[in-house]
Amino acid sequence: MPMTIWSSESRLLREQEELEAMRPELDGEQIMEILNLKPSKEVGLAYDFLMEIRLDEGSIGYDEAKKRLLEWWASR
Repeated sequence: MPMTIWSSESRLLREQEELEAMRPELDGEQIMEILNLKPSKEVGLAYDFLMEIRLDEGSIGYDEAKKRLLEWWASR
């Protein structure tokens, strides 16, 4: 069945919504607790780091995310 403009737009909208709903394994509160930080730019950078992993590798689980976060933080 050929794709119509409407079905193509609908598919793109669904994909965009799925991407926007995607979150890293750890949220900002967890990042602050693990790294002993207050709300700051560093929390955002850590969140972005974890989001990049999520986009590249999918779900890696809490323990692996925490391990990588701590390694990333120590290497800064």
